Order: sequence, then C-alpha cells, then structure tokens
Amino acid sequence: MSDFGPTELRLQRIEARMPGFPVGPMRLVRMTHQLQKMLRDATNAVLRPYNLTDTSYVVLAILYGSDGETSTATALSEATQEKPANLTRVCDDLVLRGLIDRTPKPGDRRAVMITLSDAGRDLIERALPDVSDIVSAAFADVTPAELERMAELNLRVLGNLDKQE
Repeated sequence: MSDFGPTELRLQRIEARMPGFPVGPMRLVRMTHQLQKMLRDATNAVLRPYNLTDTSYVVLAILYGSDGETSTATALSEATQEKPANLTRVCDDLVLRGLIDRTPKPGDRRAVMITLSDAGRDLIERALPDVSDIVSAAFADVTPAELERMAELNLRVLGNLDKQE
C-alpha cells in the first residue's frame, strides 16, 4: 500500500504557513495524481509483454470502442488527452507495427482518419483483460453505488474546470 502520510504532512505544513490554503481540495488533487501514477505504472507493467505503453494502449482501446473502430486524429487527441505531437509519435509507432492505419478523411484532405487494423484489434482484445484486471483490483472493495458517487463528483469537478477555460 502506498503511504500518503508524507504528502499529508506537507499539506498540513503549508496550511499552517498559509492560512486559507485549500488543504482538502489539494489533498484530493495529490491523491488523484498518485492514483493515476500508480495505475499507469501497473498498466505499463502488464502491457510490456504486448510491447505497448499506457498511451499506445489507450489509443487502441479508444479506437476499439469507436464507431467503425475509426476516429479523426483531432478527436483521438481530445479523447486521449495527449498533445498532438505526442499522439503523432505514438501513432507513427502503431502504424509502423501495423496496428492502426492512417488515411485522408473523405472530403477533407487536411483531416486524417485513424482506424484500428486487424492486428490492432487482435492485440487490444488480448491486452484489455489484463488492464481490466488491474482496474478491477484497484476498486475491489468499492461498491457500485460508491463508484457512481465518485463519478458524479469527478464530473462536477470537471465541469468546474470547464467553466474556468
């Protein structure tokens, strides 16, 4: 189990030095960051035998769940939350490995369509259960109602962030 104690202590020290510091929200931000890092590290470990990283896995999984297993590059960048330059690098590798195909979008030569190939579909269908096992284990003692509540709260925070943009 990860020890959050040192982070908690630092946050309390900041709060003592800076009255009004939002220690509760900052605690949740740090926990979310730590959770994301731990899940990403665990995911990368199970994806290593497939020669995938978390980001390349997410690209394949998004395409696998997309209508026609196809997406524009722009929509894929938004869905992965990756910067276009990094997504291009990841997609270049996946194209070289024959896991995705890139084609011009019909009617708009500037736009690129990215499609899951047969080999990419085979690979994601083999990797998906391993990643799902990690996520399921992380939430093993969380009830469906608690998961729903967590999702509601996260959506509210995302909405607040959207308002700031």
